[in-house]
Formats: sequence, structure tokens, C-alpha cells
Amino acid sequence: MVGADGDILYIGKAISLRNRVRSYFQEGAVHHPRTAAMVEKVADVRTIVVTNEIEALILEANLIKRHQPPFNVRLRDDKRYPYLKVTNERFPRVVFTRMVRNDGARYFGPYTNAHGLRELIDLVRLVFPLRTCREPIDGRRKRPCLQYHIKRCLAPCVGYQTEEDYDKTIDEVVLFLEGKQESLLRRLQHEMTDAAEHLNFEAAARLRDRIVAVHRVTQEQKVVWKSRLDMDLVAIARSQGQACMQVFLVRGGKLIAQEHFILEGVHEQSDAHLTAEFLKQFYTARTAGAPDDSAFSAIRVARDNQAPVPEKRRTNPGRAAAVPKEILVSALPEERSTIESWLSEVKAQRVRILQPQRGARAEYLRLVRKNAEQNLKAFLAHQEVQETAQARSLTDLADALELPEPPHRIECYDVSNIQGSNPVASMVVFVEGRAKKSEYRKFKIQYDRGPNDFAMMQETLRRRLRYLRRETDRTETAMERELAKKEKFNKKPDLLLIDGGKGQLSAVAAVLEELDMTGLPVAGLAKEHEWLYLPNQSEPIVLPPNSPALHLVARVRDEAHRFAVTFHRQRRAKTMTQSALDALAGIGPVRKKRILAAFGSVAAVKRASLDEIVAVKGMTPELASRVKAALGE
Repeated sequence: MVGADGDILYIGKAISLRNRVRSYFQEGAVHHPRTAAMVEKVADVRTIVVTNEIEALILEANLIKRHQPPFNVRLRDDKRYPYLKVTNERFPRVVFTRMVRNDGARYFGPYTNAHGLRELIDLVRLVFPLRTCREPIDGRRKRPCLQYHIKRCLAPCVGYQTEEDYDKTIDEVVLFLEGKQESLLRRLQHEMTDAAEHLNFEAAARLRDRIVAVHRVTQEQKVVWKSRLDMDLVAIARSQGQACMQVFLVRGGKLIAQEHFILEGVHEQSDAHLTAEFLKQFYTARTAGAPDDSAFSAIRVARDNQAPVPEKRRTNPGRAAAVPKEILVSALPEERSTIESWLSEVKAQRVRILQPQRGARAEYLRLVRKNAEQNLKAFLAHQEVQETAQARSLTDLADALELPEPPHRIECYDVSNIQGSNPVASMVVFVEGRAKKSEYRKFKIQYDRGPNDFAMMQETLRRRLRYLRRETDRTETAMERELAKKEKFNKKPDLLLIDGGKGQLSAVAAVLEELDMTGLPVAGLAKEHEWLYLPNQSEPIVLPPNSPALHLVARVRDEAHRFAVTFHRQRRAKTMTQSALDALAGIGPVRKKRILAAFGSVAAVKRASLDEIVAVKGMTPELASRVKAALGE
């Protein structure tokens, strides 16, 4: 369902779309206030036809994830889950990745905690001497790197370790990651004893340290069941119009990870509905592969009302491992059979969704629900404190600047350059005291007459504020004003904040007067004393050191500075790697590479004769003459 401005309001599915859609618009229908508010905003209904319920389910989950419609249940912290990858190459490496591809590598995961996975990779590299470099093992290297000298690698690159011996270490890593620590410990114990019997005490000591490390990791894992079960436990907790889903991941009978998710758009939805929506979005994210490869890989969705086009399904390693055989839930989801069929297809074996009523499973699920309640309680407390602090900071700022009401939308600007080179500017946006990064903007400054921060700031404000002037121009027709609303920068700020003191503020005030926008509130924040300056006021506004308003404007100013400096560094780094050949017409990357390979440097090209340049593959006399003329003879 689409609003008048083209934004997607709601995404749903039904076997009979006619009956489903009509139910929203029937006269006398009694809807929840939230649904009624949605129906008032609906201007159009668009449909996509698929072949069965499973495809509809996956498509719905993916579209909700992509468009984040305001009237759907959504995960607040949806993300692509990380995996541990054992690469498919000679002398494999262990790396962190979020992309699962059909490249022959072995993938372990997904993991819900990226920090925990990085710690696991560090532990694997500490316990098992694996290479971390990307260079090919071709026998050309003459001496080992530092990793060999600190005993973190056995230098297969120079032939100190054979490929057979390295593959044995990789097998040990795989056993460790698969949770088969007992088999790994027996193998390491046997190798240590054998090394000691052959008086190779240094190797025996390394194996002993490896055994100790594996023992330590094994003891930290909590055993849930004695049998080696793979299952996910999902419980829901609700309070004050919010909902939290808690997930425990159990693999091989051991709890390997836990995570909680705050849901949006819950309101009067039932636990069964919320559980269904969560399972669809959660496992869609966990079984996703490469960036453009969604879980809905069986079809390619055509635009608008066209039917989807079947595509060949690709095997995706890691997808099956992301789904356990059993999913225990505190409330059986709607469309349970459809979700089970979809997950069974992903795993290539039967997957069951169960709601245990008694026994060990029910008892442990109650523990998961307690965790959900505790996490929801902590979230609500944090949210209350944060909202109170933000409201107070905005109110205090409005009082200090004598604004008619708290500034709901604050825009801050900063300029960054080094002696006028690579000048850029940044615009950051804070709405209700929170950063809204989707509305940040970068500016490449066109002013090129030396270092002049005032002129650069004026250019930035002119380029931004011209859109406000166009929108508020009463001489335009209604259609023109409607088109202006869809342009960039159409939202009017309640406060313009400038990173700088009186000088920058005066420059901005001149732009506001030039554009006839003197009524737009503007202030400058000087870095030295954190004083606020207003136009036509000689004395600064000094906020108390512990004032929430001061903390807010300082945070906004620092974010604008960070954003500008980062963009400036990117531009500067790009110019530092450019060559004089880059600006020449007809000299693309291939010809540039051939010229530099032939002569070694731009200076050598300058010294070369015209015939020598023409001799380079792909060069013509005309191009060679152009190169000589541009570089100077």
C-alpha cells in the first residue's frame, strides 16, 4: 500500500488479494486506530503475483527489510550476519566475512555477535599457527615475515612447513569450529606424546599450549543438553507497547550465542503474529548470501504488477547451517506450516517449529523468556532516560537562544581544507536530538581562489538554502511546489548551527539576508570556549559546563567536523594517488599502466623520445604527441 507521496506504507500478502484489500476499505469496518490511520493515507495499491505461499512469504520478508514500511512489524537492528570462512586455496586462511558465496570455501556460522566472532578468529590464530597474509605461496619468497618469528605462523611461504603438515592444522581448526573438541584433544594429545617420545620437546610444548587453550574454550561453553541437539529457542516479552524477541542458539547441545531484538510496529498485534514476522525476517537475514543475493533467490521480481521471472536456484553453502532442525518458540507463529516448509527447503531436511509445554525444553524456554523480559526492561529504562535528556537539552537550547519552540530539526555545517586545497563542506542533521545520517550531505566546494573559509561557507549555504527559497516562493503554481517537495533539502531546519565564531556567523547572516531568509534561526559555536554567537549580538551566550544543551550542540558540531574532515581526507588521498597521465584524453587505465610499466615513472616519460612512446603497445603518434605536450618536454 502506497501513500500519496509514493512512500510504501504497508506490505502484506494473501491468497485472495481481492478479499484482503477490500477488508481495509469497507464502509463500517472497525479497525485498530493504527490501521485506520494507515487506511487514510493509502493512495494506491500495487501487487506482485508469485506462484506459491513460500515465495510470497520470502518476498514479503525481503520487501519489508528493504523498504522498512512504517505500518509493518520490523526488526530495529536488522543486519547481515557474520561468518567465519576457511578459504578454498592452497594453504587456506581463516577470515571474517559477511558474504557467503559458492566458492568451495567452508563457512561456519552465522554468528549474531561480530565482536565475539573476531575474538574467536583471534583465538584460532593464537592456538593454530595459520598464515594471515594474502600473497601466493609460490616459493619465490626468500625469508619469513615477523609472524614466523613470533611463532604465529610456520612460514609455508619459504618452505619451512609442507602443504601436508599445513592441511593437518586446517583439519584441527575445522574440528575445533565444528565443536568436536574431544576428537581434537585426543588427536593433539597423541601428537604431543609422539613428539615427546622423539625428544622434540619444542613441538611438544607448542602442542601442550594448544591443548590448554582448547580446554579453556571448551569449559566456557555452557552445556544445555547432553545429547548433541541443534536448535534455536525464541521467546517474546512485551511491555509498554514494545516487544523484545530473545534468541538462544544451541549447536551440538551447547549454547554458542544469544541475541535480542527490539521490534517496531507491534501495538495490538498478537504474539503469534509477531513471532511469525520475526522468524521470517530473522531467518531471511541469516540465510542471505552475497549483497545482491537475497533469500528470495528462486525468482526475480519484475517491476509493478508484472509476474516474477523464474531463475535457476544456486546452492548457497552456509544457508543450511543457519537453520537448526528444531525451533522452540514461546508462541506458535501464524503460517506455521508455510514457514516450516520454507525453512525445510533451505536446510534440505525437515525443520520443526514447536512450543514445548513441559520437560527440559519448556524449562529452558522459560529461561529464554526471562532474558527477553530483562532486556526489554533495560531497553525501556534506557529509552526513557535518553528521551528525557534529549527533550531537556532541546528545551534548554530553545530558552538560551530565545526560540519560540524547541528546535526539532538542527542542521550543522563545517568546512574542511588545507590552505584551500581539496575544499569540502559537510551538513549533518539531528532530528529530536538524534543524528539522522540518511540526510547528511557532502559538498565539493567550487570556490578556488585560495583559502577562504567564509566564502566557502557562504557557497555551501547558498547551495543548500536555495531549495527552501524555491519551496516557499508563493508565486509558484501548486504543481511546481509539489515537485519542489521531492527535491533534496526540502525540509526546513528549525536551527542552523555553524562551526565557527563571529566571522563564520557574519558570512552566513549575509547569505540569509541575500536570500531573504533572515527569519531562519542561526547560531555559531566557537571551539575555543564553546560559546554560542547570534547574529547582531556582540556578547556570546555562555551555557553552563554541565548543561544538556551544551552537550547537544557540541555533539552536533563534532559530528559535522568529523564528517567534513573524513570527506576531505578521502579527496586528498585520491588526489595523492593520481598521475599527470590521468587528465589526458585518450589515456585510460590500460594505456596508463602500459606507459608506466615501460618507463617506470612520469619523469621518465618526460625524458623519453616521441618514438619511444609510440613504441608502447596501444599508443599512436597523435597520442604520443599529446602526452609529450601535456607533460612538457
